[in-house]
Amino acid sequence: MTEESDKNEPEAPGTQADAGTREHRQEILIARLRHEANLRGEEVAGLRKRLATAEHEVADLRAIRDALTPPQLPERPGLELAAAFLPAAEQVSGDFYLVAQGPQDSTVLVVGDVVGHGVQAARRAAFVRTTFAATAPFSDDPCQLLNWANTALVERAGTGSDFVTAACLTYLPSERLLRFAYAGHPPVLRLEEGTELATPRQGTPLGLGVDPGGMEGSMHCTGRTGLLLYTDGLTEARREGQLFGIEGVSAVLAELRDPSPAEAIAVLRTRVAEFAYGNLTDDLCMLAARIA
Repeated sequence: MTEESDKNEPEAPGTQADAGTREHRQEILIARLRHEANLRGEEVAGLRKRLATAEHEVADLRAIRDALTPPQLPERPGLELAAAFLPAAEQVSGDFYLVAQGPQDSTVLVVGDVVGHGVQAARRAAFVRTTFAATAPFSDDPCQLLNWANTALVERAGTGSDFVTAACLTYLPSERLLRFAYAGHPPVLRLEEGTELATPRQGTPLGLGVDPGGMEGSMHCTGRTGLLLYTDGLTEARREGQLFGIEGVSAVLAELRDPSPAEAIAVLRTRVAEFAYGNLTDDLCMLAARIA
């Protein structure tokens, strides 16, 4: 058979059918890959959206945390001040402190702790702190300030188990008068030796009822007086089941012998972190003041 006749010879049966089948399979494969690519694209878009939302939430939480525990404190007459906040984790919680101007050039100091952690605790802390800041110019009565904060909290959220503890202290420099009251919160400590400033009656935490029911304590400061307000992350720092405790705080302050607020804060911060091997189980908030 000649070469010309070979060219004109028809293809073997099934060859065109096989080619068609291969093309069909390729089309199916291409369609499948396109579908999967579209799905992956949707997944990536969803992940990017979730990431953007998470980044926005983190920025909001950092802003809340900075507002609750600002690094800079205002200068107040007759007082030397220092503060510190040590988070137990990256998440925000309900610890806060406040230094605000009261009537007649007085100063209002508040440290508080909202039960729980996370966004809800932080927002509740921000609300309570804002209430103290808004009412401070109108009274230097610590019990009145605690009552106003409690009323605002109850009106906003009702009574319940999401309570807030707080220590409120006011200082009137013209009379060198110190007044203090507590709503279920650890008492203020003297920087000189770590003893507590007790009140006739400790009030209940804010948000549990219509009246915290606390009574104030007061004293006229004839000489230099140092004070420490703190949250229980300080005394409840743990190491192998043992608490740092009020005894640990008192021992540090007694060792320092009348420290400045900045010195007391710095040393306590270091000691409690060393005690807990750097692993705090609760956030720690401290606010120290010294009356000149």
